[in-house]
Amino acid sequence: MLNKDILIQILEQLLEKAKEVHDELNTIDGKIGDGDLGITILHGLDEINNNLDKFTNDMGNNFMVCSQAFVKKSGSSFGTLIAFSFMNISKLLKGKNSCNHEDIVKIFETALETIIQRGKTNLGDKTIADSLNLIIKKLKDEQNYLITFKNATKEALANFKGKKIKIGRARMFEDKTKDLDDPGMYALYLLCSKL
Repeated sequence: MLNKDILIQILEQLLEKAKEVHDELNTIDGKIGDGDLGITILHGLDEINNNLDKFTNDMGNNFMVCSQAFVKKSGSSFGTLIAFSFMNISKLLKGKNSCNHEDIVKIFETALETIIQRGKTNLGDKTIADSLNLIIKKLKDEQNYLITFKNATKEALANFKGKKIKIGRARMFEDKTKDLDDPGMYALYLLCSKL
């Protein structure tokens, strides 16, 4: 189950992990992108945590607060995708005080759909969408969330070793990206390792 208090706990843990790994994420992102992924995530999570007093029992409201925080603190393409994902999740959960397993699966499905549509990407392009897709598949058979998140994000990285990143600025680097992790996928793996 997911409710206001559990969501706050998760967001606090994610911020602590982002503080630890933002330099590493910037370095990884810098190999094929702007080199600002770690800062984007850190600033977004920091702004969310600065606004936890706006959280209510309405989970839709809480995800809208998260969306607004990312909009305020990030102009990057990744930050925009996260903000839109939070916004669409907020619509899904409007009026709900808690989320059951089905709701949690729908949260990830909503994030995946948003990233595919807004990011103009496809499954198999070696992006965070592929990690989310594997999480969703595993959640349908497994309700131990922490283990599922950790295993799925790690497995997704392994599944795409040796494959090119087909979207974003990374496309310019062609075969070089076969040997690199997608920064978004790697970020999700690192953040899940804290939960």
